Amino acid sequence: MKLLAVIMSITAMVVLVTLGTVSAGLASREFSAVFVDPDEGASSILFWTAPPVVLPVSSGSGHQRRLLSSCLFLLTAQEFAFQAAEVQQQITANCAMQARHAQASGLELSEIYAVLAFEHLAAGDLVGVDKMLRHSVALAPTDLAMIIYRIRLGFLAFSAQELTQNGGLLEGELPVLIGSGRGVTIAASLYAQVPELRPILDRIADALPALDRQRFLDALRREIRG
Repeated sequence: MKLLAVIMSITAMVVLVTLGTVSAGLASREFSAVFVDPDEGASSILFWTAPPVVLPVSSGSGHQRRLLSSCLFLLTAQEFAFQAAEVQQQITANCAMQARHAQASGLELSEIYAVLAFEHLAAGDLVGVDKMLRHSVALAPTDLAMIIYRIRLGFLAFSAQELTQNGGLLEGELPVLIGSGRGVTIAASLYAQVPELRPILDRIADALPALDRQRFLDALRREIRG
């Protein structure tokens, strides 16, 4: 299996850092659900490299979502690229096994396809990454946590130009962020920190209703002022 390259593009690193704090907060409930302390990254890595339970875990859809969300938190973290190759490989394999088990159980969860997108990324299959991410979008187009995970996965796999082109992944994800009360702050952070995203964010903001556009501008002013 080809592993995720250690050296990422500057843009991808900025995106991972910008979205890291947000996804850490969103993931705390997922970690607690799989017996992992949300404040101890080493424990979560240990869970997916040397699980205290036999994998794959059979459970209901809610627990499957939490398990797979904890995978996504690990796989899309900036620090994951700096883990030892065998650790990356074991986490990727165990998370993919759990995702396929959930899928075989008849579940259609956005998290399944996002985890499988990372498996395709580790194998160097970018067509597969795109296909899995788009399937994930179709299943949960407005889920804020999933949008953040998909954006992070997108930047690990593709350039900003590919993501923002007509029909690119971000054309569907960014309008949801800007139009969301919680997501607008994230969109403003991306605008301030990732210059490559400013043209598409400007275009999306210009098409918003006046009140939503003003909310985005207010969030951007707060972001710039710190």
